[in-house]
Amino acid sequence: MKNTMNPTTPTSWSRLLLYGSGEGANSLVMNGLAGFAMLYYTEALGLSPALAGLALSLSVFWEGLTEPAMGHISDRTRSRFGNRHPWMLVGGLMMALCFYLVWAVPEPMRASQNLLFGYLLTVNLLLRTGLTMFFIPYVALGFEVSPSYDGRSRLQGVRQICNMAANFAGPALAWSVFFRDTAGPTGPVLGTSNPANFALMGATFSIAILVLVAVTLLGTRHALRDTRALPPSGDGALRHFLIELKTTVLDHNAVWLFGFTFLVCAGMVLVSSLQMYVYVYFMSFTPEQKSLAHGSTMIGMACGAALSMWAAQRFDKKGTVLLGAGISVAANALLGLIFLPGWVSTGGTGSVVIFVVLHAAYWFGNGLVLPVATAMVGDAAELRRVRTGRNHDGGYAAVFSLALRLAVAASFAASGWILTLIGFEAQTGGGARPAAEVIWRLGAVTLLSGPVLCVAAMLVVMRYPLTRQRFDELRRAAVAAVKP
Repeated sequence: MKNTMNPTTPTSWSRLLLYGSGEGANSLVMNGLAGFAMLYYTEALGLSPALAGLALSLSVFWEGLTEPAMGHISDRTRSRFGNRHPWMLVGGLMMALCFYLVWAVPEPMRASQNLLFGYLLTVNLLLRTGLTMFFIPYVALGFEVSPSYDGRSRLQGVRQICNMAANFAGPALAWSVFFRDTAGPTGPVLGTSNPANFALMGATFSIAILVLVAVTLLGTRHALRDTRALPPSGDGALRHFLIELKTTVLDHNAVWLFGFTFLVCAGMVLVSSLQMYVYVYFMSFTPEQKSLAHGSTMIGMACGAALSMWAAQRFDKKGTVLLGAGISVAANALLGLIFLPGWVSTGGTGSVVIFVVLHAAYWFGNGLVLPVATAMVGDAAELRRVRTGRNHDGGYAAVFSLALRLAVAASFAASGWILTLIGFEAQTGGGARPAAEVIWRLGAVTLLSGPVLCVAAMLVVMRYPLTRQRFDELRRAAVAAVKP
């Protein structure tokens, strides 16, 4: 199968959407875990927040270790079905099954804290392995589906919109579909305190993941290229892997971008993992208001991703990520200034509107950032491909994802310890309400941690060297250098 893609020919919107459907599968896994895993294991099953955060963190750390290897393996795979699709198929099946198992906890595993911790850690290790096998080749395939400077921004924008569409249809609506509060003998019972609700959500999302993986594989079959005839590397496997990893990590066109990605993602995941508690306790939202607030994050991020395609052309890519980070900082800082001093009391219609608008603005800024940052990684990978004559897309996708996963691991661990440090641990289980001072601390950490990390990220990405003009100059120079 020949690869007939031309970097000067715009990729059709239908092909962009078919590729982007794979991000929907990734979204259901990542946002499902980020949004509900801590709630499920602490509130519904009674696991210590510190242990839950540790289990989630260790599994993500494992993913961070395996992703560089997966990128290297994917780049070197020789197959008549290409070097991306076989791994995406196996990984997609594995992550759908393991995602279901996260929520379908057998009764014997709930008997003690140690058993529950061990189960959560084991299943998540398997889930993260499947996710790595799917996600790294998937991201690398995107660099190849739409290989031009502006085309990469367009594809990543569509991909992020698909992420938010799946997030809205899944985790956002889950509040109203799966977690409606019920009346109990002593008062309302929170929907998130019933383990059966999480099991039903897990089964539904797992089926959707399988469908989206299948659509992606079929929709990108035009990008298949027979890799059996590609020449092998001259180095030994381990030596070549280590050389590739070192060269990619230290690439001066990408190293600042990797640091920026880590800090931005750390702030996003920390906010995401704690914002569910904010909906329930700090803002005291009803199930419909929870869906509205959570849905606003999807809409905001999708709008940011859509605008990123224009912004990347208008302000170039570096300017766009700085703009997006700045919007995120301003939005969450305003939320903190409004609600933490008590200038606007929670519970009223006005407070809901203010929170939803600014909450959406925070994620709108992140929607500008993520797709453009991913496209910037593709730019660095292309420059290296032109210089060396070899495809390194899998390696760059892996290191970029490694920065994301390390941020996720750090944030999951931090969220668990934060809940314990602010005194939340003693309040978990059975839907009990924490003390007022604990709720205030929860709101403060959630609303202010994101802006602090975003400011640090902006300082890092200012060192990123590539502009559109600089990219074109370096590409022309590299092409000229390799010509006989």
